[in-house]
Amino acid sequence: MVELIKTLVAPVSVSGREAAITNTLTELARKYGETRVDALGNLIVHKKGSGRRIMLAAHMDTVGLIVTYVDEDGYARFGTLGGLRPVPAIGQKVRFENGTVGIICAERGVKPEDLTADKLYVDPLGQSVQVGDTAVCCGEPITAGDVIASACLDDRIGCAILLKTMELLGPTDNDLYFVFTAQEEVGARGAKTAAFSIMPELAFAVDVCGLPDTPGEDKPNGVTMDKPVICLMDGSVLCHPDAVACLQAAADRLEIPTQRLVTKRGGSDAGAIFSAGSGVPTGLLMVPTRYVHTPNEVASIQTAADCARILAEAISKQEA
Repeated sequence: MVELIKTLVAPVSVSGREAAITNTLTELARKYGETRVDALGNLIVHKKGSGRRIMLAAHMDTVGLIVTYVDEDGYARFGTLGGLRPVPAIGQKVRFENGTVGIICAERGVKPEDLTADKLYVDPLGQSVQVGDTAVCCGEPITAGDVIASACLDDRIGCAILLKTMELLGPTDNDLYFVFTAQEEVGARGAKTAAFSIMPELAFAVDVCGLPDTPGEDKPNGVTMDKPVICLMDGSVLCHPDAVACLQAAADRLEIPTQRLVTKRGGSDAGAIFSAGSGVPTGLLMVPTRYVHTPNEVASIQTAADCARILAEAISKQEA
């Protein structure tokens, strides 16, 4: 699992520019089913069956930046794609789609409490960038025991989980759609169109959730890093009781401990899927992650592996 995650966090693919990660995922997933890319950029892997139509989704885009202006000295101002957090981004290296690298810097004299994206710029180190170029924070992933720290774990770790689910999947007659969605970070747009196209009878989304377990946190949610999270509610969805029960039953059969989360914050692909058409019973499985939307997100490798086991069990046991 760790090598798979490292492979998936490498491509520079922000919201709306998912081509690089799409190519990587297509090569890894084509042995599991028919692959296609829809008009919005979702990668859909279809494992045909005659039973229930089930959709699993993880978004392949990441938060990043897009150049809005380049001054006469070559410094690039930018807007954010998704919720890139300004303070942790200062001093971090970025890589553009064309391979150009740079450093995120803040205007001199700006106080941390006044720091917003419009006070930041990229120093491209003498290289040329232009309006519209996109970039992500970059750096070698770090592993320490069961923990991995890397940019782009949100939600490339979810993509790794879907691939691992395909690998673990036992015999099933169900009609399965594994969807690596586009543009989640800017409004779950890809999941909406994919769900409308597929119109599944049951769906599960996979994403990360915040892990406020560090010193000074004033809004702890009781979540720990070492167990998968079955989310009941986030800012975009009330998960369907049947889908929640399906995930919990699968975890119980495998004797994998889980934890539950109810939050009014954030949003996910689940929120776009459940309201497609006349409605889709949708569940949300999550990997607790520290420092979400920063250059060094931190998560448990074993928790990700356990999520894949739960999903494979859940969909293989669905009656056709």
